[in-house]
Amino acid sequence: MVQILVVEDDANIRNVICSYLKKEGFVVHEADDGLEALEEMDSHPIDLIFLDIMLPEKDGWEVCQEIRRDRDIREVSQV
Repeated sequence: MVQILVVEDDANIRNVICSYLKKEGFVVHEADDGLEALEEMDSHPIDLIFLDIMLPEKDGWEVCQEIRRDRDIREVSQV
């Protein structure tokens, strides 16, 4: 199963995104800040990340850089 991490500090937006993804049958993990996102990446085999840029603790740019530097990934796209 495809596992998706949704990283969004606005709970309403995060809940909407997660609801749609779960409805489509994806396994969804959630984080509301950059540090929690990195912890989720270490705890689960994440296939795709929806990453907000403006986050507390570590912003999305820092999280993206750390993922690229420290984790084995095939591709990171920024939209």
